[in-house]
Amino acid sequence: MDKNFELSLVLGRFNHIHLGHKYIIDISKKISEKTLILIGSSQESGTLRNPFLVDTRKKLIESIYPKDNSIQIAFLEDMTNEYDVNYEWGRYILEHVKNITGKKPNIMIHGNDESRKGWFDEKEIEDVSEMIITRKDVEISATKLRGYILIGDKRNWCTYVPDEIHEKFEDLREELLNIPIYKKIYDNISSNLTLDNFYGVYNRLEQEDKTRKKDTKK
Repeated sequence: MDKNFELSLVLGRFNHIHLGHKYIIDISKKISEKTLILIGSSQESGTLRNPFLVDTRKKLIESIYPKDNSIQIAFLEDMTNEYDVNYEWGRYILEHVKNITGKKPNIMIHGNDESRKGWFDEKEIEDVSEMIITRKDVEISATKLRGYILIGDKRNWCTYVPDEIHEKFEDLREELLNIPIYKKIYDNISSNLTLDNFYGVYNRLEQEDKTRKKDTKK
């Protein structure tokens, strides 16, 4: 691919980076001179959806792209919470990019997350291209990876993460098990450590988290 763009934006929470994220970043590197990676929900750690320290998330990305001058990593705090989707949030993202780089991105590259359709007023991004990468290209989620980590399934975990971070499995597991809500999940499924059991507890807690955050905003 020709590098037709000066600056591309890749935004995610990266809890933690996996082959799907890498696929998107690698495409960005092929078509853009510069890639800005924004680590979202950067103010939060030790929670269900954002367990890892932002420094951990950043270092994992850097492990995959060491000393890569075409990549810049920065942080983006939530305005309220990650479920709050509106045009004000979109403007906040674009302003943040401008503060960091001095310009608006030429292209945004992301997965086909339906919620992103409500992020931007079309008039505000009419000069910004968009590339959507479907889940079918790399079908994996960070939630599943956290499940594999929690149950100690390194073999399956390694299938979905870049080779450069395979050695980080035990460090990530230690960090995850030191988080109260993940220790709670582990204690609930310790007699039968399977991914299905992990999801059974996780999905219930996630729904409670979503309801609480949405109610708080009202």
